[in-house]
Amino acid sequence: MHMLRWFSLLSGLSINLKKSQLLGVGIPETNVSEAASLIGCSVMRTPFKYLGIVVGGNMSSIKQWDDTIFKLKMRLSNWKLTTLSIGGRFTLPISVLGSTPIYNMSLYKVPKSVLNSMESIRRNFFNGIREGERKIAWVKWSKVLASKNNGGLGVSSFFALNRGLLVKWMWRFLTRDNSLWARFIQASHGSNTQNISASYPSLWSSIIKEVNILKSQGLDFFSHCKIRVGNGRNTSFWKDLWIGDSRLFLAFPRLYALENNKDCIVAVKMNDPFMSSLRRDLRGGVESTQLSQLLVLLDTVVLSNTDDRWVWDLNGEGSFHVKDDRILLDDNFLPKVVYPTRWVKSIPFKLNIFAWKVSLNRLPTRINLVRRGVSVSPISCSICHAGLEDLDHLLFCCSMAIDVTRSICKWWNLVWVPFVSYLSWLSWFNSIRMSSNSKMVLEGVFYTAWWSIWTYRNQLLFVDSHPRKEVIYDDIVRRSFLW
Repeated sequence: MHMLRWFSLLSGLSINLKKSQLLGVGIPETNVSEAASLIGCSVMRTPFKYLGIVVGGNMSSIKQWDDTIFKLKMRLSNWKLTTLSIGGRFTLPISVLGSTPIYNMSLYKVPKSVLNSMESIRRNFFNGIREGERKIAWVKWSKVLASKNNGGLGVSSFFALNRGLLVKWMWRFLTRDNSLWARFIQASHGSNTQNISASYPSLWSSIIKEVNILKSQGLDFFSHCKIRVGNGRNTSFWKDLWIGDSRLFLAFPRLYALENNKDCIVAVKMNDPFMSSLRRDLRGGVESTQLSQLLVLLDTVVLSNTDDRWVWDLNGEGSFHVKDDRILLDDNFLPKVVYPTRWVKSIPFKLNIFAWKVSLNRLPTRINLVRRGVSVSPISCSICHAGLEDLDHLLFCCSMAIDVTRSICKWWNLVWVPFVSYLSWLSWFNSIRMSSNSKMVLEGVFYTAWWSIWTYRNQLLFVDSHPRKEVIYDDIVRRSFLW
């Protein structure tokens, strides 16, 4: 109490004890209760929240993540599902839902079941599925999460976000960024960057464990961390990864065995004669061969006046970005396809996503519904009634699709050829000789045409007023200019 009075007198500030709480670390609870009673405040018990992060709780327990999952669900509402297009439902999970749990995910390894629950929330929202509702998901969610280079939509997984954020702490420790956190870890667990370990079970030990698990699965984080040598005063010549693809003591073991000063720095080794620190002269054979190879490697090294620094080799900047690590994780754990996703920036997201589904044959045509076990009758094309309604017929072989394609080719002064499938259209389109900008616009026109034909088909089936077939081409031209 005397200390509180002195604090008020010296600082001119007062403490509201009714709003204050006392937390004991390594102190019996009875002593904490007595002290809180004497001061006039309440006792704080773990777990508690600080800046939105749970402190003192067992975050490996699924129950501890209930609040995070609840926040994700609260971001969604039925009115958003009914009013947003597929483009909006694609953008929102990336911009809003992806950032909601970032505080907890930046420190703790999220259990697998929690990650699945979080992904199911985003998946259902993207597919327009309300809670408790059953609906066909035409594309696997893992394929939606995959990058566009691997045939997905580039949403990225919560797994990659979580592990990428954890790896960031390892990068900060490795590069010794002089932050309070890095200094605390070095003081508590040691500053050895060659063999990183934890002195006792903690958040740091769980991060190290997860990085080692990723390494066992083929993702070695440290292989992308290299030292860019400046003056060579803070880099170990033999033990740090500063030149080549491996540490020199592993690449040249016979020379390392002869080295007297195994902890020598690059600056010393480069300025002194190389043989001066060896305990004996070299013999022929392997030792001479390794020396020749090492001297050729060192011949490219030029020291400067700048400090040595760590660089991240997954981008041209050299600095660590969680985005790079997320892409690396997704590329290794999510499915891949031969062809990347085609994406036209000049048209809305909903048209690009629609065209992506066309390329995968994932539209709810009557044939696709029958394949999914849905009873549909008849299964003929609802527009021309001349063939089975599969995707290839509806968008390429139907009389309406042929007329639309002819009109587009005439508009763009192209020679029309009949298409029987998406792949035949793609082969024809790739063979067109045209500037890249014009070709991208033309691709957007075809995407607009497919979307217009699909919209016409849906209006024909599900809207009371009969759509006008003769204006569909005019609508395509108008939408192409507007979009």
